[in-house]
Amino acid sequence: MTPTDFKKQIKNKRLPALIFFTGTEDFLTEQFSNLLENSIDENFRAWDFVRTDVNDTGIKEVLADVSTLSFNASRRIVIVENPLFLTTKNSLEKSEENLLLKYLNNPEGGNSLIINAVNFSLDKRKKTVKSLIKTAENVDFKPLDERQILQIVKKRFLVADISIEDAVLNYYFRRLAFNLRLIINNLDKLLLYGLYGQNHIIDKHVIDFLIAPESTESAFDLIEAINQKKPGKVLKIYEELIDRGEAPIRINALLLSQYRLLIQAKSLKLNDQNLSRLLHIHPYRAKLANQLASLKTFGELSNSFLNLSDIELKLKSTRLDPKMLFEIFLSKNT
Repeated sequence: MTPTDFKKQIKNKRLPALIFFTGTEDFLTEQFSNLLENSIDENFRAWDFVRTDVNDTGIKEVLADVSTLSFNASRRIVIVENPLFLTTKNSLEKSEENLLLKYLNNPEGGNSLIINAVNFSLDKRKKTVKSLIKTAENVDFKPLDERQILQIVKKRFLVADISIEDAVLNYYFRRLAFNLRLIINNLDKLLLYGLYGQNHIIDKHVIDFLIAPESTESAFDLIEAINQKKPGKVLKIYEELIDRGEAPIRINALLLSQYRLLIQAKSLKLNDQNLSRLLHIHPYRAKLANQLASLKTFGELSNSFLNLSDIELKLKSTRLDPKMLFEIFLSKNT
């Protein structure tokens, strides 16, 4: 079931007894949790809406909550957060597992139990995971694509009567690595500036002034500038990261991570969508990875990765100047 379908269920007050949240877009998950809470009469909300960390309360308490009658004969909603027992990192005791499996096979029809496993890597060998997949209504919170994010944000600017071109919006999205949470959280800065600024217009200069780029996005910018053989631009981005408080070893780790992604993209030769799905990364990152990987040979990408690995070792084991090490890397790769 898509989040859109789930939204209709909430609106029509026809929630199933078992709901299983999966996917990677935790910001959307929070929005829907708030929607669920607000769907309950305010007078009974404190009783009929429960969010609980199963590692603090335990399965017995969770099942007691979801089996308790609503105060106003409506639907009680219990959301289980942090279900580590569905992963390889943790497990339930046998007695708790049996209790949960029994409930999953015969849930309390008048209430709703929601297991929030967004951003969790599920162990599909476990009985509890198999049972949830079989019996619960799955809501898959996938990352929104560029078009969907564009529609959401453009609507906010339209309502505020502020002008912004699609190219500028895409620049804003890329600056924040298409992280929906950051895009929405930083939006008020742009709207406020647009309301009180000249001509109610947002352009790239305003984005640069108000929005600091994400570190992962800056790493992509570094690689892009390296590929374009623009050492001056590379050093400028590097120095901006240092000025923002990023440690040289952190910058090097980000570059290593991005080059590893480029090597994977080069090796797999998948389209953006399939690469995103296989590597569990945002579609935008997959798109950028394929674009940048296409500009280099596999050997060039591998050499860059090995050079960065050597720098990491030196940063950890010597007192050599980090900027000098980066400049040496730059001289070999531009």
